[in-house]
Amino acid sequence: MNYSILLTALLPELFVVLSLFAALGVDYGLLRHHPLPTRSRIAASIACIGLVVGIAVIIGQMLWFAPRSLGQDQIVLTSLTLGAKALLFGLATIVCILSADQAPNTHVSEYYALILLSTLGAGFLVCTENLLLIFVALELVSLSLYALTAFNKSSRASAEAGLKYFTFGAVSSAFLLFGLSYFYGVVQTLNLHDATLAITSLEAIPPLLRVAILLILVGLGFKVAMAPFHFWVPDVYQSAPTPVAAWIASGSKVAGFFVLIKILQPVAITSSTKAIWMGGVALGAALSLLIGNLGALRQSNLKRLLAYSAVGHAGYMLIGVLSGTVEGMAAVLFYVSIYALANLGAFGVINLVSDRNGLTADIQDIAGCWKRSPLLALLTAVFFLSLAGIPPLAGFIGKFYLFFSAIEAQPTIAKWYEGAYWLVGLALIMSAVSLYYYLRVLKVSFVNDPVDTPAPIRVTNAEWICLGLLALLVLIGGMFPDPIIHFIRCSLAG
Repeated sequence: MNYSILLTALLPELFVVLSLFAALGVDYGLLRHHPLPTRSRIAASIACIGLVVGIAVIIGQMLWFAPRSLGQDQIVLTSLTLGAKALLFGLATIVCILSADQAPNTHVSEYYALILLSTLGAGFLVCTENLLLIFVALELVSLSLYALTAFNKSSRASAEAGLKYFTFGAVSSAFLLFGLSYFYGVVQTLNLHDATLAITSLEAIPPLLRVAILLILVGLGFKVAMAPFHFWVPDVYQSAPTPVAAWIASGSKVAGFFVLIKILQPVAITSSTKAIWMGGVALGAALSLLIGNLGALRQSNLKRLLAYSAVGHAGYMLIGVLSGTVEGMAAVLFYVSIYALANLGAFGVINLVSDRNGLTADIQDIAGCWKRSPLLALLTAVFFLSLAGIPPLAGFIGKFYLFFSAIEAQPTIAKWYEGAYWLVGLALIMSAVSLYYYLRVLKVSFVNDPVDTPAPIRVTNAEWICLGLLALLVLIGGMFPDPIIHFIRCSLAG
């Protein structure tokens, strides 16, 4: 192996690691006796510098570094994987900025170190096609998120949510590891490309492969908040620090669906291998749509509302996965990307309106936002309307591509329950249901008056830039989606 090429390939991660140790060193060595807000801002700035430099290096790699794989596909650098890594680094940068003015406790540098560690793990997840490295990277993300969820030591609810998250996560990791072990037993390789060739050459589908895929779906179903493996989601989103919940809902979701698509690709080659997992994915999609959207109807806490919404959106994305085609996978990756942008923006608004004023993210916390901060109310409308799938925002285009790809995979059917028509019909009904709880938030924001005298909404310039950039990207994704979809589709097909 050429180690100079390896170093060049891992240069973005190297800068993130350097910023991680710099944040720890500066906080421990120079800032230990400084006020907590000062320590938090400086540590966040160091973390952001490392991430932004990493993004710049990734862009340079996309422009001048030829696509290649290193170490038998342990590291795969293509335009798609590099773009996904840049997206993850960008999301993590915004999370750090949203955290800068309100660290959960005195362990400031450890907080940002854990965010950077989870970002590193997510970056490796999207850039590897090795089963062992996928599992190790996924555990790096998971362990960091368990600690971040319980990071608010003064909150009993945060500790309880962290314990629930850890318990469910440990069980799901066991299922995933068993599934990957059985999968390796069938294909005799850790390389997903070689696994595709091995599965294609099978004369009959061994029962062990069916068991492996079932266990993998259970393990990854937890990671992407697929019903019925979603029970951890509402408590974790509500009780974790809001920037952490935003990171779980955005960056973790992007990495999770990238991994799901990678692992299912080898068993999406023929109709016989598709039949192994299509029933499970269809059931998970239907349950996610029903439980997520109907569960969100009765929520009065904004973070719990977005938690059930996340379960529902996992159902939409699973419809694209169900197609098993390049078009379907491209639609899933497009949708999870724009969903992450809109969801991060929604959590950012909650962080500014509720957490910064010591509130509990009740839906009434946002009452009168139009009068208190018109620009913030408009940004809130962009994020929630995109999640609802209202044109011309990116959420609408994303759902259109998902549903179209699912129908196009089997356009001719004899009965209504064949293909994905019934699932698309259910998704359309649930999309209409979701309008109620999304528009309810906007009604409170634009129409209702606050019950008590509201505290002023304090927003820094950096936060305005982040929220404005997220809203702009959601608008661009809705009005000019073709170049993005074409880029993803060509990268998957190539």
